[in-house]
Amino acid sequence: KNSSLFHDNFTLVTRIISERRDKIEIKIIGSDTPEGTKVKNDLKKIAKKQKLDISILEINDEKNIRKYKVLQTPTLIINNEYKCDGEKINYNFLKRLIAFCS
Repeated sequence: KNSSLFHDNFTLVTRIISERRDKIEIKIIGSDTPEGTKVKNDLKKIAKKQKLDISILEINDEKNIRKYKVLQTPTLIINNEYKCDGEKINYNFLKRLIAFCS
């Protein structure tokens, strides 16, 4: 029963992603780390697969990182809203996050 609910939610999220076409602005703070590079590559894959208009700004210099007062990298700011940080950001998490931010 739970797997059916998950499948229904996943289908809904996928449909939402595919129907939205607004530009999504993403700032990756700390994209020059191994985890940040993976997040950036995953976001590009999601954008291509879902035909989304995503703008990615990479913030890696110490001065600009301090402006955002982040404690961990990579940190994602989507459409000027803080969304998440840390190294455990995976592909499926990003896919869901983008679905709700578009």
